[in-house]
Amino acid sequence: MSERRVLIVDDSDVTRAVLARTLRGAGFAVLEARDGVEGAVLALRERPDVVVTDLEMPNLEGFPLLRLLKSDPATAHIPVLVLTAESGAASRFWSLRTGADGYLTKTHEPQALIEMVERLLREAPPAAPSEEAAPAGPLDVLGRVARQLDRSLLQATLVNTLLERGMAAADFDEASRSALETLGEVVAARFLAVAVGEADEAMIHVLLQEPIREEDLEELTGRLVESLELAPTTPVEVEFSGGRGDGEPVDLGRCVWFPLAVRGAAATLCFLPREPEAFDARTRALCEGLTGHLALVLDNARLAQRLRELSTLDSLTRLLNHRSILDRLAVELEGARRYGHPVSVILCDFDHFKEVNDTHGHLAGDRVLREGAAALRRVLRATDVLGRYGGEEFLVVLPSVDLDPARQAAERLRKALERSSIALPTREEVRISASFGVAASGELAERLTGDLLVSLADRRLYEAKAAGRNRVCP
Repeated sequence: MSERRVLIVDDSDVTRAVLARTLRGAGFAVLEARDGVEGAVLALRERPDVVVTDLEMPNLEGFPLLRLLKSDPATAHIPVLVLTAESGAASRFWSLRTGADGYLTKTHEPQALIEMVERLLREAPPAAPSEEAAPAGPLDVLGRVARQLDRSLLQATLVNTLLERGMAAADFDEASRSALETLGEVVAARFLAVAVGEADEAMIHVLLQEPIREEDLEELTGRLVESLELAPTTPVEVEFSGGRGDGEPVDLGRCVWFPLAVRGAAATLCFLPREPEAFDARTRALCEGLTGHLALVLDNARLAQRLRELSTLDSLTRLLNHRSILDRLAVELEGARRYGHPVSVILCDFDHFKEVNDTHGHLAGDRVLREGAAALRRVLRATDVLGRYGGEEFLVVLPSVDLDPARQAAERLRKALERSSIALPTREEVRISASFGVAASGELAERLTGDLLVSLADRRLYEAKAAGRNRVCP
């Protein structure tokens, strides 16, 4: 059995002597250091099996010594036991948070020290390979401490910036973009991306720091989707920020991937270093240290967005719900009064929808509503607003549009639905049509309100149904 060595770091000669006698009596070889600097030199040079250190010492106290040993690859695996006269909860908390593997007060029984050291030896991880040279002396140790503190300050600043920007974001895309921009300030990458996937949807955001070819972006998106292990039918929303266009081919095989612990979802961070050979262990450790905070930002944004959607969106069609579409109509009417612009509405009702439910079942009816709503959305302008008014009725708000162009828009919607063929899970196909009522703000003049405008469109909708359905009125 190889000799087991314990390094004792304490400025008290008496304490070191008592501890050394106890440990030697239990079969350990003992090294001794009188302060934190000497302890750091011995730990980095001799690589003991366990370090036992006091907290209050001259030259270098226990906390910076602990951070140095745990941050240096040569000593990070060595268990550190804090042995101190301080019994306060704050001291214990900060010792363990800083990296200590155990904590004892100096009022302990000798057997407790032996048992703790034995446990730390059993649980110690294997040593990692290290190419860094052992310190030449105290000045080298202090230089390492300064570099470690500088890295800790960088990490803390990045975490603070990441949380400050991310928690202030309005939605998932804004939170993702701000988080990736923060990470991109310290990682030279051609692109950075995050992906979060749940059972019913997935969201991907890619930040481009230089132009990337479209074919490479398509392949990247595919790899991100694959990393989430989604069901084939899961809808995926992909957003890009930064410059797109022609660029040099990229080797996606050299991407760096980090899993993210987002509650109830699969999530990943991916980026391609601009110089993969220069992506060293310290940069990787810096990124790993940020992943937990990045996951927190994305989780917060995702849940906040979901909460807002629950209050504003229809759960089946993902369109604005009844209250929200009427709120948007009120906003558009207020702007129309102020600036003299027209506003039109279209009220749409699917023809013979009850027959779909009676013949094929309510799940088939849900699919017809969902895919029919998507067909309507595809025909509308980006500035038009579409919502589920209720049941199989949909309301469209057309800003800056008068009656004639609104009627033409309704006709385009009617034709789009008429051409639609919706496949059911039973492999049957359902064809649908709808009737439309159109009304414009100019028809009501001074009596204009949202309720009156929708009521006028509703009367015309029933006129269209009475005239045979699948038509627009007026």
